[in-house]
Amino acid sequence: MIKIFLFLIICINIYAYDINEIRKDFFYSVVSKQLLQSKDTKELEKRKLKRKRQSLLWEEDIKRYKRLIFSKINKNKIKNDEYFSVVNLKKQIYTILLYVKKEDKLYLIGSDLISSGNKNKEVEVKYGDDHYFDTPTGLYEVKKGWRSKGKYKDINKTVQSFGKKDRFIFYIGKMTKQRYNSFNHGVKIKNQKNYNLINDTLNFAMHSYNTKNKNFKFGKKESHGCVRMSDELNQFLDKNLVLHKNFFNNNKWKLKNSKKPKDIKNIRLKGAYILIIDK
Repeated sequence: MIKIFLFLIICINIYAYDINEIRKDFFYSVVSKQLLQSKDTKELEKRKLKRKRQSLLWEEDIKRYKRLIFSKINKNKIKNDEYFSVVNLKKQIYTILLYVKKEDKLYLIGSDLISSGNKNKEVEVKYGDDHYFDTPTGLYEVKKGWRSKGKYKDINKTVQSFGKKDRFIFYIGKMTKQRYNSFNHGVKIKNQKNYNLINDTLNFAMHSYNTKNKNFKFGKKESHGCVRMSDELNQFLDKNLVLHKNFFNNNKWKLKNSKKPKDIKNIRLKGAYILIIDK
């Protein structure tokens, strides 16, 4: 009898969750941590107000996201409550939503600024550098991923392109996208008006991005085509399994070449879908 009682307690702890607690966790783990990086009191207040405006999501937005998501996937295939993600390229915001199946409703968990692709930055590319693409739009299911090795892009150790060591890289796949060809036989074309649009392959992923460059700020299009996110957002997605559903088999971690997340929360809510829009 005692064993059965203990088993029921364990099951309740695994499957019970509180939406407001998840929201609080998001605020303190993601938003608050970033805001507190500023030691200037006036600057901190400005950033708080700006952050509130940027993360504002109206009920109409959530209804629109729900309509767009479920126009592409069958709701009947969603067996449990689970997370969905939306990236709005126009607003440069990543939004986490929780779908409660019994109510057939999406709840807002929180939003954070990102940085997406910008093919117009091709003007900065030197011969041999990576080219720039606009970030693809559509509904995607994340099926692959691995952890960053924390390598620096430059010898001065100022840029970690995939974030700090062990940050998760969500790989969506290879896709054909247009970019500008800014070279003629290896020589940079000086006039941007003379660039030609060509098709090329983009390895599309979402990942953390760490830089000491004070001019770089999330909230504007700066990347080569991937979705860059803050270290704090990446850790929240990882611990809460927001996009990890396909990395589990019967709640057992199945990625052999990548470590399981630490301090997992609400394993039953794990999700896999991300909607990327530009409007």
